[in-house]
Order: sequence, then structure tokens, then C-alpha cells
Amino acid sequence: MINALTIANTVLSKSFQENKDITPMKLQKMIYFIYKKYLQETNVPLFSERFEAWRYGPVLTSVYDEFKSYGSNHIKNYYLRNDGKAWIVNMDSSEEFSDAFDFVWNKYSALDGIYLSSLTHKIDSAWYIAVKSGNIFLDDNYIKEEEWYG
Repeated sequence: MINALTIANTVLSKSFQENKDITPMKLQKMIYFIYKKYLQETNVPLFSERFEAWRYGPVLTSVYDEFKSYGSNHIKNYYLRNDGKAWIVNMDSSEEFSDAFDFVWNKYSALDGIYLSSLTHKIDSAWYIAVKSGNIFLDDNYIKEEEWYG
């Protein structure tokens, strides 16, 4: 299983290569959609950290804490581990991850974080169900059943 911050760096790496801006909100939603697609295709969670139901949609606390200093501005730097290295996913290591990443990147990378957040708020989304039922965490079973919007 992989670390959510490594997925964040992988999204950032692609955004830096293609000169596409990524805000913390957009990063959260891109990671969420990658997680969702991977879960739908493999029936296996991509990482162990659970998404929380925050006001603007699903959030990973580790990613929030790492990039919150950017506010609504574009992220300019990778997450660095304690050893000073920025790890990204080797796309050749998992065809399932690569396929999920490419699907989400191609579908959503041109859209902004606010729009992506609105997609997570649809009725019957995992976020919506968590909020309505008073749960802090999104349930993977509901994530897996979500439709694709946008």
C-alpha cells in the first residue's frame, strides 16, 4: 500500500510537467478521484488513510497539513520526507494505478478545485452520505458505488 502524500507528489509532478496549476483543494479532489477509480477497478483501497467529510468535500488530513500554508494559491513544491526526498509513484509499477491516474488526469486536470469540490457534493455521493449520517469518515463502499460526474 502507498502513502497519500506520495500520490500528492505524483499529481504535483504531472502538474509541474504540464504547467497546470494545482491548489490544495484541487489536489485533495484529484487524489480522491484517483482513489475512487482505483477502488472501483481493483476493489482494494489505494492507501490506508481515510477521507474525512469536510465542508468542501473529502479531505485527507496528512495532505491538508502538508499543503495548508498555500491557502487557495498554487502549490509550488513537493512534499519532502524526513530524508529530504520527494517520492512519486513509479507508473510502471502498477498498471491499475497508472490507468486510474491517467483516467482522472485526463478527465479533471483542466478543472479548478471549486468545481471538483462541487462534484463531490452530489446527492448520494460518499461525502453527502457521510455528512447526512453524521460520520466523520467516508465509507469505501459508498466511494466505490459513486457515479462519475463532470
